[in-house]
Amino acid sequence: MTRTLVTQIAAIVALIASIMLANDLNNVFTTPWKVILGSVAVLAAIIVAIWEIFGTYKSQPLRFKGPKRDAKILKYMIKLLKSQAQCVISSNDLSWVDDVAKEVLADKAAKKSLTLVMPLENEISKYLVGQGAVAHYYGDDEFKFASRFTLVNPLRSDAWVAIGHGAEQVHTIRKISSKDDPAIHLADDLYRLMKRNAKIASSS
Repeated sequence: MTRTLVTQIAAIVALIASIMLANDLNNVFTTPWKVILGSVAVLAAIIVAIWEIFGTYKSQPLRFKGPKRDAKILKYMIKLLKSQAQCVISSNDLSWVDDVAKEVLADKAAKKSLTLVMPLENEISKYLVGQGAVAHYYGDDEFKFASRFTLVNPLRSDAWVAIGHGAEQVHTIRKISSKDDPAIHLADDLYRLMKRNAKIASSS
């Protein structure tokens, strides 16, 4: 949203400057106001170009492939989970968790900042719940979410989600923070639904 707004404002500034200067290009720098207006237009165009390039780069999904694919994915997840933010992890079985990741998750669980969304309880989730994590189990061996995601800072204005998907050779993780993208709202809604169902189940 912010990037779009800045782009539109800069485009308007550049358009106005072009119209005002077009009729007298030979004398663009003959008066102070023309120098200022021309400089502002050029600077705005440069800023917008840099902003768009950076925004496009940041919005590109991360693609992991090659012989070290799994190690790279694990490194990314550990870095993500080491933050102080609240995290909701939707996973089928947490099979990607090694000893290092398990320690990081246990630390997060102890700080009451880890929620697990899984079809069934297993040894890893049971251990993490014992360390302080919250777990919502929703299915059985025949029903598992196709989506695997990590929702950071759920139910907050600064929430964002990392969604993982891929084939045998390439695994993609897409980070979404824009509130214009419905994916972040779907992940947030799914978490709220699981939380609500757990509350209803515990009170019945």
